[in-house]
Amino acid sequence: MQKPIAVLGGTFNPIHNGHIKMAYASLLECDVSKVIFLPNGMPPHKDGEGILSSDHRFNMVKLAIEGEQRFELSDYEIKRDKPSYTVDTQRALKEIYNCPIYFIIGADSLYTLHLWKNPDVLIRECNFIVCDRKTGLGSDVKDAADKINDMGGSVKVLSMPRIDITSTELRNYIKTGKDVSDYLSANVYEYIKKNKLYL
Repeated sequence: MQKPIAVLGGTFNPIHNGHIKMAYASLLECDVSKVIFLPNGMPPHKDGEGILSSDHRFNMVKLAIEGEQRFELSDYEIKRDKPSYTVDTQRALKEIYNCPIYFIIGADSLYTLHLWKNPDVLIRECNFIVCDRKTGLGSDVKDAADKINDMGGSVKVLSMPRIDITSTELRNYIKTGKDVSDYLSANVYEYIKKNKLYL
């Protein structure tokens, strides 16, 4: 059987080094062949305010992952003209790649899976890799993962360093003129400055 792949979806507004750390942790700790970066087109859980155009976000992800053969960029959700839901996307990606799919999520998303579309189907059909980005490997995350696994789901919690930045914080830093070069790849930072984004 073909090795599974991992999918890291998100608004990527902008993509930052924390996202890349999550992808590398998934490669190191899970037996996946590659990580697919999947920028959202119309995120169903966000109102759209402050979200850059899909073109800008797609371009930034492309710049951030260039040169890493185990990373791939997908425009599947960006091409859709309506909100995309994980339960539907994972079925489509299974058809496209013909292999098991793992979705990389943060611990905050794990806690709210019951609010996602068709949560019972989602838990039954989706495999999840969870990155506890804020606190490291905590008991709350493990307990939430165990609960879903007991319900017939598949959740693997990664041990990884704390990620000290969010996209929201980055946007605020850029707006106020703070240097954010430590949090972004150099080519993404140059793209943001060149296109005067988030000002």
